[in-house]
Amino acid sequence: MLRAEEIEEVLRGGYELRGFELKGPGSREDAHFFAKVARAVLGLGNLRDGGHLILGIDDADPAAMGPGLDADDLASWLAYDDVARKLATYADPPVRFAVAERVLSRGAMVAVLEVFEFDDIPHLCAKDHPAGLRKGALYVRPRKVPETSEIASSVEMREILDLATEKALRAFVERAQRAGVELSTQRPPEQSAADDDRYESERGRAWQ
Repeated sequence: MLRAEEIEEVLRGGYELRGFELKGPGSREDAHFFAKVARAVLGLGNLRDGGHLILGIDDADPAAMGPGLDADDLASWLAYDDVARKLATYADPPVRFAVAERVLSRGAMVAVLEVFEFDDIPHLCAKDHPAGLRKGALYVRPRKVPETSEIASSVEMREILDLATEKALRAFVERAQRAGVELSTQRPPEQSAADDDRYESERGRAWQ
C-alpha cells in the first residue's frame, strides 16, 4: 500500500501513470461515480502487478493535491465489505483489493485502493452502466496512454494472454509437484549429445 509520501511524489509529476489512477471526490453511494471507480478497478486488476486508485484527487490538476474527500465520503470508501460487495456486481471474477486512508501534506484526505492483478482469469465487466461500462468488456490500462479503456489492439490482448498463460503454467507445475511428478527442463545427457552431433553434421553439409 502506498504511503502518503509516495502518492505525493507521483502527484507532483502532474499526470497519471499506468498503474496509478486518480478519481476526484465522490461517495460510494453515488452510483455514477461508483461505476467510474469500478471501471478503473477492472483495468488495474487486468494489469501485471495491479495498481493503485486514489480517490479524492482532481485528475485535471494532480499537483494541487486536492480537494480531498470529506469525512462522510472517506468513511464510505473505508467500509471494505460494502465496497467489495458493490464491486463484485461489476467484476467477473471478483477483484481483490485493499483500501486505506491517507492524509496528504496539504491536508487532503484520500482513500487508496490497492488493486491486485487477477489470480488466473482476467476480469470481465459483469454489468452495463451509462458511466462507461459494457457487460462482457475487458478493460485494460494501455501502454500508450495512462487511461482505462476496452481492449482494442493485439498488443494489449497478447499482454493479457501472456499473463494468464504464465499463471496457468505455474498452477500446472504446482499441481504436478503435489502429485509427485518431477519436472525438468534439462535434456537427458544422451539426447543432448545426439542432438549436438546431428547439428554439427547438418552444419557441415550446409557449408559443403
